[in-house]
Amino acid sequence: MTKKAHKQLEKLPLVVQDVVDFAITDLGEQGIKPQGWDTLKTGKDEYRLRLNYRYRMRYRVLTKQIMEIEVFYVGHRREAYR
Repeated sequence: MTKKAHKQLEKLPLVVQDVVDFAITDLGEQGIKPQGWDTLKTGKDEYRLRLNYRYRMRYRVLTKQIMEIEVFYVGHRREAYR
């Protein structure tokens, strides 16, 4: 998780922070597109994961063999694509 994403996460409500923890756990266990989550490929090796109806998490896959994922945005959907 980048420093910027970590700061964004700290400003979110605790309920959303818990959902982010579950999402990151599922990403680690199930891979790029975990089951039960609404994911969308937004660019080359970049994905958007829908946390709930308001919040999104964006991440990129750095290496596919080792499954290295970097979360670079966590926040409200209106800013997710700017």
